[in-house]
Amino acid sequence: MIPLLLIGATVIGACLVFGYSSIIVGLVLMTAGILGLVAFMSTPGAVLRPGENEVVERRHYIGKHDDHRSYRD
Repeated sequence: MIPLLLIGATVIGACLVFGYSSIIVGLVLMTAGILGLVAFMSTPGAVLRPGENEVVERRHYIGKHDDHRSYRD
């Protein structure tokens, strides 16, 4: 809800500065959409979704007994 209010305030502010025109409204909405998409795509692992666990580092120990039993999670 808050992002929609911020986009609306941006559109109103741009219309006050540049004049009320459908071109201005379209450009501002398109810019806000592209900016939101870039921000969303640049943070793939920042938020865990329901059912996801934290990333577990898998360690492989190589030594005397180098077989499948030497792998520890």
